[in-house]
Amino acid sequence: MKKTIARPDDLSNKSKISAVKARVFNHGSLSKEAIGFISCLLLASVFLLFPETAVTFAASISDHAIKEFGLGFIVFPSLLVILSLVIACTPFGKVRLGGKGEKPEFGFISWTAMLFAAGMGSGLIFWGVAEPIVHFAHPPAFVTESPLLSNAANAKDTALALTYFHWGVHAWAVYAISGLVMAWFAFNRSRSMTISASFTDKAKGSKFQVFDFLAVIAVIFGVAGTLANTIALVQSGLQHLVPWDIAGLMFRLVLLLAIALAFTVSSTLGLEKGIKQMSLFNLLFVVAMLVAVISLVDPIQVAGTVITSTASYLSLLPSLSFSIDPDSRTWSEGWSIIYFVWWIAWAPFVGPFIARISRGRSVRQYLLCTIFIPTITTIVWFSAFGGSVFEMSIFDDVIAATNKDVTNGLFTFFEYLPYGNILAFSAILLLVTFVITSADSAIFVSGMLTGSSKLRSKLMWSLTLVAITTALILKNDINLNKQIAILGAVPFTLILLAQTCILIKEVITHKGTS
Repeated sequence: MKKTIARPDDLSNKSKISAVKARVFNHGSLSKEAIGFISCLLLASVFLLFPETAVTFAASISDHAIKEFGLGFIVFPSLLVILSLVIACTPFGKVRLGGKGEKPEFGFISWTAMLFAAGMGSGLIFWGVAEPIVHFAHPPAFVTESPLLSNAANAKDTALALTYFHWGVHAWAVYAISGLVMAWFAFNRSRSMTISASFTDKAKGSKFQVFDFLAVIAVIFGVAGTLANTIALVQSGLQHLVPWDIAGLMFRLVLLLAIALAFTVSSTLGLEKGIKQMSLFNLLFVVAMLVAVISLVDPIQVAGTVITSTASYLSLLPSLSFSIDPDSRTWSEGWSIIYFVWWIAWAPFVGPFIARISRGRSVRQYLLCTIFIPTITTIVWFSAFGGSVFEMSIFDDVIAATNKDVTNGLFTFFEYLPYGNILAFSAILLLVTFVITSADSAIFVSGMLTGSSKLRSKLMWSLTLVAITTALILKNDINLNKQIAILGAVPFTLILLAQTCILIKEVITHKGTS
C-alpha cells in the first residue's frame, strides 16, 4: 500500500481547519454566556422597573404550586432521606468521588465549614429563637388536639421537634443527593459540573442545557429571598442597639449595596481565597457564639433539651414525613411545605457547590457527613437559643416580641443575657458574613452552570441578584420573600426527581470499577 506523506501545505490546511473548529467551539461557549446575560438582563429589568407587579406575580406562582402539590413537596425529601441512607449502606458507598486513590482537595474542617455556611447558616441566626417560639405559641391543629403533644411537659419539645423537621435531615438530604449526582458525573464520569451533564455526555449544544438556566434562576431567586430577609433582620437588630432611627428604606438599600460589594469582591477571589476563608471565619464565629450562649444560660438544661427534643423529633418524624393533617394544612403550607420547597430551590446552588468541594470523599462519608453533621449542629443551636427561652422569665416577653415581628425575638432574647449587646452585634456581623458567603457561592455556581467563570459573568449574576433583592426590599415583606425564594423550585423539583432516578440507575449498574 502506498504511503501518503503529508506536505507542509496539507499541515497548514489542517491547522486552519482546527482553528475554525476552535472558533466555532468558542462561539458556542460565548453563545451560552450570551443567553445567560440576556436572561439576567431581562430578569433584572423586570424586577427593577416593575417591582410591585413582578414580585406579586412571582409569589402567586409559588403559592399556587404549594397549594396544588403540597404533599408531594413533603414526601419527595422524605424519600431522599431514605435513599441517602440506603446508598450509604451499599457497596456503592465505598466509592470515592474521583476514583480510587483520589485525595480530598480540602481538609475535613474546611470542607464541613463550606458546606454548612453555603447551606443555611444565616437562616439559623434568623429563626434560632423565633421559630420554636412561634410553633409553641401557635401550634398546628394536630398538636393542640393531642393531649400527649400539647401537655406542659411535652409542648416545648414538640415546638423544637417541628423546627428540627424543617431544618434537619430532610433539608440536607435534598442537598446531598443533588450534589452527589453532579459529583458522580463530573468526577467519575468525566463530564462537566452542570445540571445538564446528569442527562447527557454532550458538552455543547444539548437540549438539556435549558436545565442549567432553570437551575440558575432557582439559585438567584433563592438567594435573593434569603438576602432580603437577612437585611430585614440586620436592620431590626441595629434598631435595638443604636440610638438613632434606621427604620427607613434608604438604610436597607445602602446595606444591600455594601453586602453586594462584599460578595462580588469575594467571588472574584475564587474558591480558595474568598469562599473558603470566609466559610472558616463563619464556622469559628458561629461555634464561639453557640458556646457563649450555652455558657450564659444553663449548659445542663441545654443538654437535657437536646436529648428530649431529639427524642420528640424522632417520634414525630414518620407521621410528619408522609402525610398532612387535614386540620393543619394551613400551618403545613405556611411552614413545612414552604421550607421543603425552599431547600429544593437552593439545591441547584448548594448541590453543585458541595459537589465541587467534595472530590476525594467516599460516597458514604459524603452522604453521612453532609446530612448528619449540620443536622446535629442545628439541633444544638435551636436548643440553645429557642430552647433556653422556654425556661427563662422572659418567655412571655419574647412571645410578644415575636408575635409583633419575628425579627424581634432574637434581640429580645439577647437583651436579657449578660453581654447582650456584644452578642447582638456579633449576631449581626455573623448574619452579614453568612449571607456574603451564600451570595458569592451562588455567583460561583451560576458561572459554573453557565460555562463561564469570567469576571464579567460574575458581575452579571451579581447585578441580577441585587436587582431582585432590591424589588423585595421595596416590598419589605418577610413572608413574601420566602415565596419569591422558592419560585425556582417549581420547575427544578422535576429536574431533581429525574436526577434522582438517574442516580439510582447508576448505583444499581455500578460494577465497582471507579
